[in-house]
Amino acid sequence: MDEQIVTLDQAMQMAIDEAYKGAAQVSPNPKVGCVILNSKGQLISKGHHKKFGGPHAEIEALQNLKHEDLIEAHVIVTLEPCAHQGKTPSCAKKLASLPIKKVTYGLMDPNPLVAGQGHQILSDAGIEVEIYRGDLTEALENVCEEFLVNFREKRIFVAMKVAQSIDGQVALSNGVSQWITGPESRMHVQKIRSYYDAVLVGYETIIKDNPSLNIRLADINKENWAVILTNQKLSEDLKVFQVRPHEKVLTVSGDLKLVLQSLYDKGLRSILVEGGAFTFSEFLRQGLVDRMHVFTAPVIMGQGKSWSQSLSYPNLEIAPRAKKIDTQVFGPDIYTSFKLK
Repeated sequence: MDEQIVTLDQAMQMAIDEAYKGAAQVSPNPKVGCVILNSKGQLISKGHHKKFGGPHAEIEALQNLKHEDLIEAHVIVTLEPCAHQGKTPSCAKKLASLPIKKVTYGLMDPNPLVAGQGHQILSDAGIEVEIYRGDLTEALENVCEEFLVNFREKRIFVAMKVAQSIDGQVALSNGVSQWITGPESRMHVQKIRSYYDAVLVGYETIIKDNPSLNIRLADINKENWAVILTNQKLSEDLKVFQVRPHEKVLTVSGDLKLVLQSLYDKGLRSILVEGGAFTFSEFLRQGLVDRMHVFTAPVIMGQGKSWSQSLSYPNLEIAPRAKKIDTQVFGPDIYTSFKLK
């Protein structure tokens, strides 16, 4: 047991960090993390939702703890404990049966089967319950942003990944685009792919680059979907068909909003748009992108293909602006993640 006293903000940050550990496997459930402090405010356990259908974060955190460990304990969780019996029992009811003193959760669950009911179950059991009001509210929204969009807006969450030169090009004028960014960035792209249910590209990208679009990480066993924007028949020799079952490859065409609705109706809850330039521009022009992942390499490519080349705005007031910006460095490249909605 850690003897150090943990503040609420520290505990919630730990819970957020825990939540991200399940990013690849929990969809359509949200990423959730949980931390438990003893009566003295010391850390005694952490846990996260590891896989859809598996134990939720609270249950994972409770494993290996004895009844006496939980007397007057404080449970901190990123999302309101679930109230209903689904693939797993109600976490709120489990917590209500324990000798804990307090539960602090980050966000109210937008699922109508839960919303406020988990809070009520705990309160009725005599447990002190509070919604977190600290400085990490934005980070809590980010950690389960796909799930929140799914329930609040009844639609698929759309992210976009761009690898560009420092002057904003995604390909040379002759179409060559491999490789703009370095191996460290390309490895992180694999991790980002694992966060989403599917990867989407346009016809030119699938023909010119022949990408696999799969997740190539040894520690993540996940078959993602591949979605290709085209109304043409594709060759069976393409790599996209070789690395996954055929039913995991979808060809779609038509109005993008209708395409996204059809993917949502098929059960997909998040998608990562990876190219090419025209596809990028169309998603942005129609205001369909929730989050951007941009990798910028320290190279000047000059005249080529810009990922925003077909966008045009009469004034800056209506141009999309990045929100909630996060920046990291991977090798020589700069990675920027931000929201557009």
